[in-house]
Amino acid sequence: MLKLTFSFVVGFVILCAISLLSQFLFYHFSIPIPPALIGILLLLILLVLLKKVPRAISNAARPMLSHMALFLIPAMVSVLLYMEVFAEQALALLLAIVVSTALSLALTLWAGHKLLSRVERKLEDRANHGR
Repeated sequence: MLKLTFSFVVGFVILCAISLLSQFLFYHFSIPIPPALIGILLLLILLVLLKKVPRAISNAARPMLSHMALFLIPAMVSVLLYMEVFAEQALALLLAIVVSTALSLALTLWAGHKLLSRVERKLEDRANHGR
């Protein structure tokens, strides 16, 4: 239990450090990308370099992911506050949603296909070398 708690704390500290670094980069270098997106990109770079998700980060992220809906409440309240703007820009918003969804699905399909073909090649290589 103590080991799991320590792992959670280490992972949480890592996630907080990434968040603070992203905010520093945003404000210090005036990067025109939201700090949350910078943090996601930093986390992605870290995970790609490590080629796996460290157990500490996984342990820290799991409770937050299980309550993800709570993180969306401020965004939903903002939608209600700016309903006039959304109504005026309904067509542009609809187009943006449709295009971004289509691009996301296409990119996910492409990435999944690449990963599955890589796994299939590795399995075939193992089967061929095992003979």
